[in-house]
Amino acid sequence: MEPALYEGDRALFRYFPDGVPAAEIGAALGKIVLVRRSSEPGLLTVKRLIKVLDTGLWVEGDNPESSTDSRHYLTISPQEIVGFYLLRYRRAPHRRRGGTSITE
Repeated sequence: MEPALYEGDRALFRYFPDGVPAAEIGAALGKIVLVRRSSEPGLLTVKRLIKVLDTGLWVEGDNPESSTDSRHYLTISPQEIVGFYLLRYRRAPHRRRGGTSITE
């Protein structure tokens, strides 16, 4: 999800174990969501909800070159969105080319 979130960042999500209520999906358009795909039940991924289609929800990562998302697996069901991003509470240290860590 770079540049919005980087690997190692700590983020807080409003979690819905059984999926986000359908009435709240529209409010999440354009926002970062937590996805648990039914085809990969133990894996949680962070994506951006791009659009709502008749066939389901379209989600994408912010970095298209390294993201596996709806461009690969097409739409997901509303029940596969299990959280709304609230905030990042710790930025991960980033590496410069020379290998030294910096903190923003």
